[in-house]
Amino acid sequence: MYLAKDQLEDCRRLVQCEYMLNIPPPPLPQDAQSGLEPSIYIHDTESRWNEVLLMAKKTTGFSIDWQKITEEEEKESVKKSKFTERAKAKIQHMSLTHALYQHLHSAIGQGRGLVDLDENQLDLGLAFPGKDMVQQMMSFVYRSKSKGYNPAQFPQIERSVLEAYNGTLRRFGLVDFDDLLDMANQLLDNAEVLQEIRNEFPYLLVDEFQDFNRLQTQLVLKLQVGVGRVTAVGDLKQSIFEFRGATCEENYHIFLEQFIDAQVEGRALGAMETLTTNYRSHKSIVDLSNIVALDTVDEKDTQLRRLLTPSTALDTAPVVPVTVWNTRDIRDEAATISSRIKAILDKGDCLASDIAVISRCLNFGSYKPTGAIETELLRKGIPFVVRGGHSALKSKRMQLFMALVRIIANPDDDIAAEYCLDELVQNIGPVNSKKIRGLGKDKVRQLSLFEQMTHASTNTSLLTKSARTGLQAFLGDVEKWQQLMGDKTLEWIIKDIFAQYILKVEEGDEDKDKDVETSAKKGDIEDPLLDMVLAILDSLYQTPELLSATASAEAGNDSPCTMELLQAYSSHLCLLSTAAEDKGKLKTAKDQKPAKYEGAVVITTVHQAKGLEWQHVFLNHFIENMFPMGYRGVSKADKLRAMTDPVVGIQIARASALHYREESRLGYVAITRAKVGLYISVLDTYPVFWM
Repeated sequence: MYLAKDQLEDCRRLVQCEYMLNIPPPPLPQDAQSGLEPSIYIHDTESRWNEVLLMAKKTTGFSIDWQKITEEEEKESVKKSKFTERAKAKIQHMSLTHALYQHLHSAIGQGRGLVDLDENQLDLGLAFPGKDMVQQMMSFVYRSKSKGYNPAQFPQIERSVLEAYNGTLRRFGLVDFDDLLDMANQLLDNAEVLQEIRNEFPYLLVDEFQDFNRLQTQLVLKLQVGVGRVTAVGDLKQSIFEFRGATCEENYHIFLEQFIDAQVEGRALGAMETLTTNYRSHKSIVDLSNIVALDTVDEKDTQLRRLLTPSTALDTAPVVPVTVWNTRDIRDEAATISSRIKAILDKGDCLASDIAVISRCLNFGSYKPTGAIETELLRKGIPFVVRGGHSALKSKRMQLFMALVRIIANPDDDIAAEYCLDELVQNIGPVNSKKIRGLGKDKVRQLSLFEQMTHASTNTSLLTKSARTGLQAFLGDVEKWQQLMGDKTLEWIIKDIFAQYILKVEEGDEDKDKDVETSAKKGDIEDPLLDMVLAILDSLYQTPELLSATASAEAGNDSPCTMELLQAYSSHLCLLSTAAEDKGKLKTAKDQKPAKYEGAVVITTVHQAKGLEWQHVFLNHFIENMFPMGYRGVSKADKLRAMTDPVVGIQIARASALHYREESRLGYVAITRAKVGLYISVLDTYPVFWM
């Protein structure tokens, strides 16, 4: 998508170059002649740039052996099989066309008063608002292609992005999954091919039908309409992938009309069998799921309402009440959930891996809904894994904190030193960083990166004064923390590291709450990441087997920090960070005793949990706009399409209701993951967005 975005700018420069050289533009495509805005994307840019180059050479004397470069690129493209290598060649070509544009704009364009396109780039943010514009573009492309939309249906910007993405794939001989589906549909438009496929595969079994998109449903129709030898297995109540293009309600309507309710010689063509017995969950969980299921289909849609047959639990299933509690805030929620998990594990009825915490999602922007829960689990020594997203232990600020602790404990740790040099040292850019690394060896041995940084901090011929000042300040802080061993507690050192460095780091593109930062600087434990690292320190104190004999004897919240204790803490941090995203098993060092709890609690999303089950399931953050997630409105592209397409207008009018029906289905899926215990936490107050 990044390459496609760059190619749009390349196309805009091409058009202006043709105008500056009085090269007549090619005829407009038919859809543009009909009044629609033409696409910015140009398919034959190479040939048109060649013409521009020839004319520029005659007009301004600009010269470059373009033909030789093009021939070399073509030869290399045959050799290069990797997309990244071929993409680099395309980027190199665009850099040459960019140089040609800059030459022509300087020689001709400025005199004509033409806008410099380098200073006035295409404003894609108008169509794709938000901080992660490229992600918005990709989401638009996936949804459009999965629903079989023609690019010409969209306004100019959206159409150009879609055509640039497809054009980039074709240029490199690539197709995506939706292309495969679309091509298969086109192939089946041939009557001979269709008949051959039908003869080879007379029967069709479709699984997870509720997750099909429009292109997949079209394949089923082409293969089986008029034949009727198809069986579809699916559960409308579990369709939760609309964001990937799934069109469950539309699919079920089509299937019921074409295969179930269709009449042949006065009798129904098909039949429907409903499986109603739930073999997984206790009765109270099944009863709750039946209530939630009522909101998964429009109450006026009689055709689909008949699919909502209530489930029944096994007669032998005991009645275990579903637990719903209100919590004041995220800390109260985290403490309640972690305490209940500990009580279940201490009872010995199940393993830690039989317990799951299921969240609507693991990231709301920079906020992690399960971050506080992770902290409390760490404090209680309960192992966990995160699936479907990243643990707070993997956040940028946590990784920087770990690097600082590692370099204080072991200055020869080059990986930690490199991370600190690039991210934490003031006034050190890529150029200065390269100079420091270039110091390499002294007369006797290879220098560690930390030693290279020390030498560079006083080398007036190597670095500027500001760079040396930034480096000296960082090295001074590391030395200060090392000298405080035996005087200050480890907790004091951790808080000082946060005050001096970590609180100044932004997590991703989201701004941290300034009040949180200010209060944490004062020494209060208000920053959730600070709370987490102190919880890890508590868990270390509670696990003597992780400490050496010396460190164990001196360990305690009020005891001065020793180098052995700091090294043990550093190792503990790294172990937990690695284990948090392991595949369900907690990694332990070879000489470490087995963990108190076997397995690891799973922290995951509803989408990742689909198809899985656990003995006990905890659902957190039940509060409006988080679970269920609030409706964000329709895209600008769809609003503009609705002006010319009444069908789109109808879809927009129904979009909000469709969104909340899917949120109900997400609730249904989350509830039915539990076998024995279901615990729902309702927040009384909205959380302060943090990491």
